[in-house]
Amino acid sequence: MSEKSLLLIDGGYLDFLQRSFGSPRLDYGRMANAICAHFNWTLLRCVYFNCLPYLSGNPSPEEQEAYRKKDGFYQRLQKLDRFEVKLGRLAYRGMDELSGKPVLEQKQVDVLLAIEMVYAAARRSVDNIILLSGDGDFLPALELVKREGLAFALAHGPRSGSQLTVQEGLWEAADLRLTLDMGFLEPLLREG
Repeated sequence: MSEKSLLLIDGGYLDFLQRSFGSPRLDYGRMANAICAHFNWTLLRCVYFNCLPYLSGNPSPEEQEAYRKKDGFYQRLQKLDRFEVKLGRLAYRGMDELSGKPVLEQKQVDVLLAIEMVYAAARRSVDNIILLSGDGDFLPALELVKREGLAFALAHGPRSGSQLTVQEGLWEAADLRLTLDMGFLEPLLREG
């Protein structure tokens, strides 16, 4: 296991997968190493991308608590060995007429992730890149990584049925693939 890997985690996608599996509490450090070990590669660095929850101009106690918890989670992730956290932001887009809840849009996260992927490929600082996502918007960055001669692996959720979670073009373009299901994740749950 001498090949150095950069693991890039689309945090919003991983949150979605966890909710679809009943919100298991993952040990992110063990998960990152297990994903790399699956491909017989060594984790050089893991970069986790997401954003903090929305805080309105006059935040409710619930908003403040959600923000505090998520901020604490990101701080704990940042302290893991070989982990880095990069945050975008949530943009307010108005109110949903039916639910009365704010409509929010994640900003900068995909761009931050794609820049990290392209930068690593251009600098040749790793031998391969693993992306944990299902978002087809990353396809142009993936193609550049491969053009630079790096291997590209995709860690993704289910590909069929009601839980289709990976864009087909992204899946097809990857050199190697790993389906993240409960069979893979079960040994990586946090204890206690």
